[in-house]
Amino acid sequence: MMKIEKFIGVVFLLFILQYSRAQETRVIEPSIMEVNYQVKYEKMLDYYALRIGKNVCQYFSYEKYRSDSLGSNPETAMLYLNELLEAVNKKNDKTKQKKGSPGHGEYIYRWINKDSCVTYTIRWGSGYRIAETTLKQEWTIYEDSIKNVLGFNCHMAKTHFRGREWTVWYSEDIPILLGPWKLGGLPGLILEVQNTGFIEIKAVSIDTKNLKPVTFYNFWNKKFEDIDRKTYLREAVNPQKYPKGTKMTPLMECE
Repeated sequence: MMKIEKFIGVVFLLFILQYSRAQETRVIEPSIMEVNYQVKYEKMLDYYALRIGKNVCQYFSYEKYRSDSLGSNPETAMLYLNELLEAVNKKNDKTKQKKGSPGHGEYIYRWINKDSCVTYTIRWGSGYRIAETTLKQEWTIYEDSIKNVLGFNCHMAKTHFRGREWTVWYSEDIPILLGPWKLGGLPGLILEVQNTGFIEIKAVSIDTKNLKPVTFYNFWNKKFEDIDRKTYLREAVNPQKYPKGTKMTPLMECE
């Protein structure tokens, strides 16, 4: 166990020395709303932000944001390293383990009026930029099926998107045609998502005051290589890309 700790420590510190010189943080525009979603995958809970501006919105895991901001800062890097070591030493303590929900490592930016998005992610030590020109979904709306989420009456809608069947609840009381991840295009904000046997996403709060701006984050000062979405999906599920025995978390999309 000591050898593992020393190895992680050396690799991590070398990583910090290489990438801690400059953090690229660029404000895109002010936010008008931030929706906080609880994501349930297997027995694990992760929390995500949908930060909405007038022209651009971003979607990312709070835990991923925290890890990146702590780990890339020389003043807090040792704190993050100690958390990693504690996760190794206490594998049976789920509270010490790092989150790993589908989509956890992605920062997604969507242009609201252009129906397009760019995803930034780091895999295999390299940064990748995945641009998409359209995210349109064909929805079937069930007006008679109503659920209350955060005090808002929501209608149910269903779609087949990227190889999975999605059931959502959206509220016309919040006339924003967005939702978590890449879902949207309904006449109201999506507050809950279900994909039976895979993932559940539910809004737990909505903030409209004291908001952080929509911001492009590149904590590790990476250069992002453009990659085709389908090529990335193919490589991301290739077991030869990972150490033997790696437990692979499925992707949000499978086609």
